[in-house]
Amino acid sequence: MKITKKLIFISMAQLCLVFITKAQDITTPLSINYYDAGNFAGTALSLSRTYNGGSARMQGLGGAQVALGGDISSASSNPAGLGFFNRSEFSFSPTFNVPSTSSNYLGMSTDDSRLNLNFANLGVVLNHSKGDLVQSKWRGGSFGISLNRMADFQQQITYEGSSYNSEYLRDKNGDFILDENDNKILSLDPTAPKDFIEYTVLNSDYSVNPDNEITFTNDLTDLAYRTYLIDIFNEGGDDFVDRDIYQTDGNGNLIEDQDGFYIPAYPEEGLETRQQESIKSRGGIYQVSLAYGGNYNDRIYFGGGLGILSLNREVEREYIEQPTQTTLRQLTLTDNYNQNGIGINATLGFIARPINTLLIGATYTTPSYYSIEQTQETTLSASYTGATSYRSEYEEHGFIYDNFNYNLRTPSRLSGGLTYFLGKRGFITGDFERVNYAGANLSGASDGVSFQLDNDDIDRLEATYNYRAGIELRFNTFRVRGGYSYFGDPISDNDIDESISQVSLGGGIRTQDYFIDLAVRRVINNEFGVSPYAGAPQALVENNRTAATISVGFFF
Repeated sequence: MKITKKLIFISMAQLCLVFITKAQDITTPLSINYYDAGNFAGTALSLSRTYNGGSARMQGLGGAQVALGGDISSASSNPAGLGFFNRSEFSFSPTFNVPSTSSNYLGMSTDDSRLNLNFANLGVVLNHSKGDLVQSKWRGGSFGISLNRMADFQQQITYEGSSYNSEYLRDKNGDFILDENDNKILSLDPTAPKDFIEYTVLNSDYSVNPDNEITFTNDLTDLAYRTYLIDIFNEGGDDFVDRDIYQTDGNGNLIEDQDGFYIPAYPEEGLETRQQESIKSRGGIYQVSLAYGGNYNDRIYFGGGLGILSLNREVEREYIEQPTQTTLRQLTLTDNYNQNGIGINATLGFIARPINTLLIGATYTTPSYYSIEQTQETTLSASYTGATSYRSEYEEHGFIYDNFNYNLRTPSRLSGGLTYFLGKRGFITGDFERVNYAGANLSGASDGVSFQLDNDDIDRLEATYNYRAGIELRFNTFRVRGGYSYFGDPISDNDIDESISQVSLGGGIRTQDYFIDLAVRRVINNEFGVSPYAGAPQALVENNRTAATISVGFFF
């Protein structure tokens, strides 16, 4: 199966990277690519970095909600908060989301953005509390059902730049080796391929069956061979070459100098290759929460809930290379994949009121267990200037991979928080959360394929502390809110700060019959890296996301 071959290649590539690292006490930097269908450690991490966005009220407070109650968001964050309700409620919270990115690749900066509309939260609370005239310390409780968006995969990324093939052979003394015309001889760098063709040349392991059919270990090399980007030049050997890197005669045969070296087809400084990729990502994770929160003597609130998760993620990638001074005009690599799955988790929590002005809360969410199906289609096309006997003017080939199923366990979460009330003027709240991302695990792959190397990468992830804080000020029926949140970097051994910081502002009105809240939150710091293929130069992407959420609720 193609997906089996792909996983085997990924594992071999990762193993090779370990061996080319210098023999010192240095760990190979962890390679996480969130938009590579074959980078399952990246998939595990992206599905683990969820958040409890909830209603506009909670978003305006920076997401701090562990030690707060009386909001539908409690059904997924801390069910004990449902114990604060004294009447039933229905609310819905649409969100306008504007993800934007600024990418830097090979010295060039590129911006991109898109607009998306989704629902941050939708739910109902059914209250069964006892009236003030009832003499009982047990004050009843509330049952909540909510649909909450836990992760947002809406994103649009574009990056571009130019690379130059300018690596040349050297002798044992470090001097350039020259051909008879005093031209330097091209050398491919196995640790940093500069363009797609060079990458496929460096990963050209293959076997030949009795019918002389070639089978490649690397599917991308297979596609490059089928589209005439590379060819075998040592019959029966393992050597491949890009025909456009070296000079060829009228029949497409490589020209050798007097010493048997192939002659480069471009000048000493190297030829420019224009590279560009666009990535469009859609979907998210929604959680349906069935939760109950109880109230004992208006001092202790406790609750529990069951979460049913729904995952949908669609990624479309298109990578283009345009070399110069070659018969190849352009190659286009498209990689489209979908991930769909369902999952389950549970949450337990409590909130205590030791004094009238202080709330202390804590909550624990179990690991989430997902069953995921992944589909993928990869296509490579190449267009040429002038057809020859060994290639047509336009070639296109691709693979439709078999559906691939696997299981994922994301890490548990432990949170605590405090809320201090400023009389009737409002309150200040804050909470912290610990997530050990190394607790994620991949298993149950189709055809028994091993995830050992992927899980080894996951084991290198860090435990992080996430912090959220917010303030609400009250002016009769009006509310004004502000908040800040910080999510720690789970990857310590790379040069990119993948922590996330965001600020939020909000406000609203609350009457006896209804409420309307508005919140705007802005991601102010989030970076990650992405590469078009393994070993390629990495684009540094700065993620800037702005979202506006409005919540409308009715009491009954």
